[in-house]
Amino acid sequence: MPSTNGHGPESDVGKVALYLRVSSDEQRERESIKTQREFFEQYCELYGLEGTETYADDGVSGTAPLHERPEGRRLLEDARAKKFETLLVYRLDRLGRSLLVIVDAAERLEAAGVTLRSATEPIDTSTPSGRLIFQMLASFAEYERETISERTRAGLHRAFRGGKYMGRVPYGYCLDEDTRLEVVAEEAAIVREITANIAEGSTLNREAKRLNDLGVASPGWRYGTSQRKPGRCWSATTISNIIHQPAYSGIHVVKINGGEDYIERKVPAIMDPDLQERAKAMLTENNRRPDRKRDRKYLLAGLVKCAACGYAFTGQSTKARGKKYHYYRCLRRTQKLLPKGPPHRTASLSAPWLEDLVWQDVRRFLENPGEILERVREQLRGNDDTEELTRRREELAKRLATKQSEKDRYVRLNAQGHISESDLETYLTDLKNQTDNLRLLIESVETELSQRREHTELAQTTHAWLATLRERINEVEEDTQEAFRVRRQLVRPSWRASR
Repeated sequence: MPSTNGHGPESDVGKVALYLRVSSDEQRERESIKTQREFFEQYCELYGLEGTETYADDGVSGTAPLHERPEGRRLLEDARAKKFETLLVYRLDRLGRSLLVIVDAAERLEAAGVTLRSATEPIDTSTPSGRLIFQMLASFAEYERETISERTRAGLHRAFRGGKYMGRVPYGYCLDEDTRLEVVAEEAAIVREITANIAEGSTLNREAKRLNDLGVASPGWRYGTSQRKPGRCWSATTISNIIHQPAYSGIHVVKINGGEDYIERKVPAIMDPDLQERAKAMLTENNRRPDRKRDRKYLLAGLVKCAACGYAFTGQSTKARGKKYHYYRCLRRTQKLLPKGPPHRTASLSAPWLEDLVWQDVRRFLENPGEILERVREQLRGNDDTEELTRRREELAKRLATKQSEKDRYVRLNAQGHISESDLETYLTDLKNQTDNLRLLIESVETELSQRREHTELAQTTHAWLATLRERINEVEEDTQEAFRVRRQLVRPSWRASR
């Protein structure tokens, strides 16, 4: 028989609706909608209740507001239509996993005239004492969630400071039985060789080609104590990452708190710090050298993939009969790293032809943006969501003003002897919690409205930017560095994905 902590429902609850929710994580922990349904069947049978409707959000996170959940939205609509008077939940955390989400759900139910009750907790929002308990449990739920997160982070940070390693293991290392970095002699020798060559004047591309020609397995990845899985080939980026890996000089850096802070810890060094600093200085010096004016810039560099093997195409030039020809060629083909199998039919493409093909498509879009501009215009006209948020802010403000005026009424009732000092204290504490909750909700709505305004401003900027480009498309096609930068931005997938 289900436990109710001695707080069963009274006979005047009216029409009762049931709300059930589990997230995907809770499903993995074997808590399901089915178990909650079975509990409610026994609970309603015990107290003679008959649920008018059941609302079940299966696999929905508790961080999502009730009104944004599929069944939660239907529940609130039925509540406003007076289809039930009491909402029964298994536990308070079924409504939400944060104080804001729980308070928002309770306020929407109260505005619809619906009382909230919990089957396993002494919660009844129809009375001041019940609302006080609700407030405490909601705060405890938020505190518990934050405490668990804080303890988890603190545990990870202690493990990091103690030398424990988590994540992808840097090339040149493996993990010992205590999950600490341990040098792999063969890989460490390659790291020192690469760094020494760069320090002596070699380049990233030259080192990548040398290692590929020698057939040296590229770093790939290694997690935990597993064997390293080699990558496809060495690249300039791989070489650069090796040169800038601080662990090789004996100091490993772990970013924490979203990258805002970091932890430094000593690990076995692979090379002398002076050697690594000289290599980094050489790369910095190479980057300062101006590009040669005769070098051709490839508009689609890094954006073209080989249909046969998935490797990137790189821009390359050849000379024949005194004339230069420019191509995009498969990196794997040019470095002779082809797998066994069918011939590589997409080994190279004419750079001028491919760039012109792509650019003409972009140009047609700029001359007639069509659908995207229409979407921008719709955003500029505003939407129902903004209007709904504005109405909700006004409703919350009115309710806050009403709650603030109740304080004087309770004080007068106490002065007239209608309520005791202890009752007055209960009422005033309850009133303070209600007004604090309303202020929290108003602040949340203000934040959402601010985000909508920023979105509208972004839409206006996009509209103006596209209109300007359409008028000045000839300037974008000029043979200048700035014009090339704009063209490069326009052909990038992140921009074209918005189409």
